[in-house]
Amino acid sequence: MIAPAPIDDELSFDLHGLSLGVRGLPGTAPALAAIAARLARLPAGGPPGSDLLFELTADDGKGDAWPERPAHGRPVYDPPGGEVLYSDALDLLYIRLGDRLAALSEPARGRTRIAVRELRDEDVWPLSHPLFTLPLAELAKRRGLFSLHAAGLALGGRALVLPGTSGAGKSTLAVALARAGFGFLGDDTLFLSFQPKGGLRLLAFPDEVDLTAESAVFFPDLAPHLTSLGHDGWKQRQLQAERLAGARLVWACAPGALVFPRVSGRTESRLIPMERDAALLELAPNVLLTEPRSSQAHFDALAALAATSDCYRLETGRDLPAAARLLRGLLE
Repeated sequence: MIAPAPIDDELSFDLHGLSLGVRGLPGTAPALAAIAARLARLPAGGPPGSDLLFELTADDGKGDAWPERPAHGRPVYDPPGGEVLYSDALDLLYIRLGDRLAALSEPARGRTRIAVRELRDEDVWPLSHPLFTLPLAELAKRRGLFSLHAAGLALGGRALVLPGTSGAGKSTLAVALARAGFGFLGDDTLFLSFQPKGGLRLLAFPDEVDLTAESAVFFPDLAPHLTSLGHDGWKQRQLQAERLAGARLVWACAPGALVFPRVSGRTESRLIPMERDAALLELAPNVLLTEPRSSQAHFDALAALAATSDCYRLETGRDLPAAARLLRGLLE
């Protein structure tokens, strides 16, 4: 069990009906600020952590703050330089990155402890991103919100979903499309939910937009608004969604088109029709194979997304306005 600890600061947000609380214990202020920046566009929540609670703690080696590795955990994800384990017997999700960063989640209780030893500048990004996002996805999954590693835009009440790993060009396309008049749901993470009356819906997670130096070249007017998270060597810069001139935030919409982008290096972009079964195969790694019932429900949501969307691959060229016109045509 995750033991309570003294609170240094506390925030609360509404994540599509779930109360999401984040507590920063002494010595974790920079990481708490980075998480707060990610969640700043969510509405304010009710009682902190009534559904989901995250605690950030700096371990000094003298207490019990450091997450204990489950004895019989099995791997469910393979991050560089670390491990993600799930204990079926204890229903615990454990994450370790290197020897100084770790997290332990109790999904059924909605509780997560994220710990760092001797907080450094370079720790801020992993603490506020993978060590926060992976547990958030698992805790939300148990409560009917199914995460998807994708950018999301909207037009005419229908969603354009752009799934892909880092480097696929999701954020670049998201910025270009938002500036071309599409509604904005998020540039890296979305949620799926089955609604009693509306069927499957795409739900926004309007995080800060991450742009590499290569992507930022396409939007020189945004340069003054890009900030750096963590140490200077981090390759991405952050952009607040509200800095996308003319963009409007869309909180929920129906599926429309599912497009898997890839940076082609060519001048012109090209859309290639894709079978729905192939699309589902590429979506499947979004499911952490933890507790069977919620994992199956997550897969079912992805299957419904593929079944109700027109599916394509996009070879993204250097002419982003032309790519935006191609994608607009899918929803119009």
